[in-house]
Amino acid sequence: MEQPVKTYIPSIAPGSLILYSGKAFPAWQGNLLSGALKLTHLNRVELDPSGRAITEERLLETLGERIRAIVENPEGWLYLSTDSGRILRLRPNVF
Repeated sequence: MEQPVKTYIPSIAPGSLILYSGKAFPAWQGNLLSGALKLTHLNRVELDPSGRAITEERLLETLGERIRAIVENPEGWLYLSTDSGRILRLRPNVF
């Protein structure tokens, strides 16, 4: 048994968790992404090469949505489901 990579006190009430491996957001490769049910945001945790959490970013806080599930598609885009029934798509802003 290993100790957790990241602990939250108080809990953010994490939803689903993925290890991002896509190409759409190259800076996020190898990062953990989790929905936060209590604090209504998408949580991104950057890991160092040994697997330790080194930084954390809270995304989509202004939506005020509880993010339940996260899925990565073959292009590396992210699909998020919320308690209100919305399906959100995150993809790079390409012009």
